[in-house]
Amino acid sequence: MSLAADIMTKSAFAAHVGVSAGRISQYIAERKIFGDALEGEGRNAKIRASVAVEQLRKTLDPSQRFGANGAATRSAPAPVASELSFDVPEKPKAKPTVIVDPFIDEVAAEKLKQQKITTARMEREEALELGRYMLTDDARREMVKAVAEAFKVMEQAIPEMAKAIAAQFSVSTHDATHVLLKAFRDHRAKKARDFADAAAELDEHVEDEQQ
Repeated sequence: MSLAADIMTKSAFAAHVGVSAGRISQYIAERKIFGDALEGEGRNAKIRASVAVEQLRKTLDPSQRFGANGAATRSAPAPVASELSFDVPEKPKAKPTVIVDPFIDEVAAEKLKQQKITTARMEREEALELGRYMLTDDARREMVKAVAEAFKVMEQAIPEMAKAIAAQFSVSTHDATHVLLKAFRDHRAKKARDFADAAAELDEHVEDEQQ
């Protein structure tokens, strides 16, 4: 081969060795073809075939090199062309079929349910210890005590109110006190029944809206 015939365009050299022109550009970028194998620079650079073939024999992986005879012909560089197989995307592997045992699935669901129940119970116990919750019976007793204390305070104020009324309307303090106490106690008895009925209607458990 003459010196002039040895110099080829990238496309011609690609056809010569059986790969794409893009692959030749990649070889140049990766410096598998370099130096004396190139004539010119950039996109217009040409390939000195004999030098480039020798460089590829040394720089390519063993599975990608030219045949042992070293001939740079269209039929010889099949091993180089075999490199193209790496560009073919692999077919996606089929996912293994998972067969779910209905009994195992049911057992897992039951375990999850029990775990949720246990967690909810532990959260309620913790909240009770922290004082966020209180038992319904305790709530009823505290409500009764609070209402009784409020009525007691009001009843203690009746004698003072009776004196003020007696002085204002020129009536007996005793009579004013008697009238006020009777009216107050009748009202207290009625409200006590109302409070008792309301307390009895309280649910044993209530929905906690706090997140």
